[in-house]
Amino acid sequence: MKKSAAVLFVFLATALARPVAAQMPEGPPGKWWKRPRIAQLLNLSPEQQAKLEGIFSRRRREFVDLKADVERRQIDAEELIAKKDSDPKKVSTAVDALEESRLKLRKAATMMFLEQKEVLSAAQWQLILDRRDEWRRERQLERRGAAGDGGLGPAAGAGGMGQGPGRDRATQQPPVQRPTDR
Repeated sequence: MKKSAAVLFVFLATALARPVAAQMPEGPPGKWWKRPRIAQLLNLSPEQQAKLEGIFSRRRREFVDLKADVERRQIDAEELIAKKDSDPKKVSTAVDALEESRLKLRKAATMMFLEQKEVLSAAQWQLILDRRDEWRRERQLERRGAAGDGGLGPAAGAGGMGQGPGRDRATQQPPVQRPTDR
């Protein structure tokens, strides 16, 4: 019984020790440069949209691999924790590996967003910063199962949201960017 409590404590302590999402700048959800309402809000030119799509396309395979690694490590940790006689050292190692995978995924998403930022004007970037709290609230609602619209009102629709790195049970953190949106 004591051993199970120790394993549970290690798992929960690690899960709760994640950085707060507010520490990272967040963009609109999904392939935001293709969403008419956001493209119009930011006044994106066709050239900017093409550059943003190019950045996404170059990084897409990387995100597929990183997300798969997070999911595999999540399964490993869950299986170890589910065992009646879990070894706390093995669980701790598995949780460390899971958190490292999550960190790599989050860092890759942040670096992509930083690269995308370079395509935007100062005014466009400021609009994203001004709207980030709305988009963060939307992601939180999505996580709870509610439909979202990108913080732009009911006419924007769901836009295929709820996919991508950082948005599933395995990563438990809102993404900077969701590269698996189509």
